[in-house]
Amino acid sequence: MRKISVLLSAFIIALSTISYAEPQPQTTVPVTLDKTMTINGQNYHVIRTIDNNNVSVKVLDKDSKEIWTSIALGFDAWNFKLNGKVSSLEIEDVDGDNIPEIITACTTGDIQSAMYIFKYNPEKKNFSPMNFGYVKYKDMTRDFMVSDIPAPNGENMVFENKAKVRCLGKIYTEDGPVPGYYYFELKNGEYLAGDAVPAKTEENENLTSPVKPTEAPQDGSFDKG
Repeated sequence: MRKISVLLSAFIIALSTISYAEPQPQTTVPVTLDKTMTINGQNYHVIRTIDNNNVSVKVLDKDSKEIWTSIALGFDAWNFKLNGKVSSLEIEDVDGDNIPEIITACTTGDIQSAMYIFKYNPEKKNFSPMNFGYVKYKDMTRDFMVSDIPAPNGENMVFENKAKVRCLGKIYTEDGPVPGYYYFELKNGEYLAGDAVPAKTEENENLTSPVKPTEAPQDGSFDKG
């Protein structure tokens, strides 16, 4: 009986050893895009990941050490146009200080997409988003630009030049929302837009169909593009 007990104990210990020795599964978030940026002569990797419908951007140094990661930005990648090129993640110096910014875009709703421009902070050695706002609404700023009308090939968020972005969004009228362009220009470190310009529907017939016939909120808190 004692022999059986000893054998049983040895069997249990062997199972326990096997269990602890078994490698644990590694869960990695797939990298959907990888770009290289250079700051003060140092090379960095800018990677975008999408995990469970959460888009985020990370910056790694030459040793693959993570030095910064963004919050969850949206649901899926979305295109914009820069220098005539369609992309969803670019490294570009938009403000002319010889330090590149990280530009990315993603979906944030059924028809909404957002663009983020992240600027490097040399003192904190991290990145922070540049603000977008409106000339007439000085308190209405946010750290991304929203287009609430989708368009193919990034045509709803287009850099006309590095300091000017054309955004397609809704203009609310008495007859309901209509497509319009908001032009955000870089001024004192942030992109500001004036009045929207109605889009010519005869040239953009495919842009009007996604606009849902909803009325603007009475409190003036609707998205302005």
